[in-house]
Amino acid sequence: MIVKEKYFEVVDEVLSHNFLGKIAVDCTLGKGNDTLKLLKAVGESGFVYGFDIQEEAIEKTKELLKDYKNFKLFLDSHENIDRIESFDLAIYNLGFLPGSDKKVTTLRDSTLKSLKKATDKINEAGIIIVVSYLGHVNSLEEREGVDEFLKSLDQKKFKVEKREFYNQAHNPPIVYLIEKKVLK
Repeated sequence: MIVKEKYFEVVDEVLSHNFLGKIAVDCTLGKGNDTLKLLKAVGESGFVYGFDIQEEAIEKTKELLKDYKNFKLFLDSHENIDRIESFDLAIYNLGFLPGSDKKVTTLRDSTLKSLKKATDKINEAGIIIVVSYLGHVNSLEEREGVDEFLKSLDQKKFKVEKREFYNQAHNPPIVYLIEKKVLK
């Protein structure tokens, strides 16, 4: 199907490309589902890093990934993505950890700092996926900041796509895809 209905269909479409042996980053672990998808995308010869500020997210992700060894998780903000020298693929699933305290959310300032660092650190032909939800306390401010930042990226260096699910109720997410161009 060409037109997608859910954010994870967009993510799956991106991850269907060849990322074997690459370095990936899950910038917001949540329950580890995106981390698992990244591990499958990079294969045994790749490596995945993950960030989350909540110990519960780290523990849930470790449990989900118990059969894998090629990953490292940081109990840290995605703002510190520069702990990683470079990478080829990253995903941000903004908002809060499902089933937990909805007052603990990603924030505009830390997300923008992280995205700035990520766009500096990503390798040529690398992809950054940002899934932005509305409906939590800081969501509108964060989305507006992300939108503004991504619009400001140099079009000679980055391709940016924004996918919205227009006819869905209940604040569907927006998915941004950022690809760093191969400079000649």
